[in-house]
Amino acid sequence: MKKVYLLLLTLGSATVVFGQKMEYSAQLNSGLSRFGGESATRSTMMLVHGSRQEFVHTSNPYGSRYNATYGASLQGQYVTARGFLLGAQVGYEQLRSRANIDRIYGLADYSSSITTPADGKAVIVANNINVQPYLGWRIMHGVLDLDLTVGSDIALNHRQVEKSEATTEDGTEFKIKQEYGILHTDFRPRLGLTGYKGHFGASLSYAHGLRNHRANMDGANMKLYTQVLRIGLLYRL
Repeated sequence: MKKVYLLLLTLGSATVVFGQKMEYSAQLNSGLSRFGGESATRSTMMLVHGSRQEFVHTSNPYGSRYNATYGASLQGQYVTARGFLLGAQVGYEQLRSRANIDRIYGLADYSSSITTPADGKAVIVANNINVQPYLGWRIMHGVLDLDLTVGSDIALNHRQVEKSEATTEDGTEFKIKQEYGILHTDFRPRLGLTGYKGHFGASLSYAHGLRNHRANMDGANMKLYTQVLRIGLLYRL
């Protein structure tokens, strides 16, 4: 038991002598996310194959328009005397994308030959458990600590839902809520900048997914990637 106490005392002394330390923080973040790639779309249409709602679906719900994101995370990082950072962040977040719905196909006579103007949106909601290991450098130290980090999100998508709605000129409304039962992991290289003043801090980061969400589909230009811009508020212990 004495050896254990001696080891802890030695490590603690080394931390003080060499200026190395552990930092822990909690973060709330928001931001913007969307799909990128040739298969992402700014505008799409809703398809109606009959008079009942169950025959309605969206042509392409994967929008390239930014939509709001929400999340929370815990972070721990090791800081050396020379400013080298080694850390990890674990959190939960909800990403959203958006595409405008500007027409409905097959509505006027419930056939497959009429296009009717419409106003609406297609939204993909993705809930992720996210782990981000990273390396970095404390480029400013003093009254303000400023950290530049490079890492990768390891995002486990455990639930993905399409929520689409559109209204025609005569006031007819169509809504879709469809859950996609596809679980996957996306690796997203991530660049971040975080500033601390005392216990409080703010962060800005950008991540670009490597997973092609349409890799298994046939056809030209089937590329679809997640893009996330985050802004966060932190409290450092």
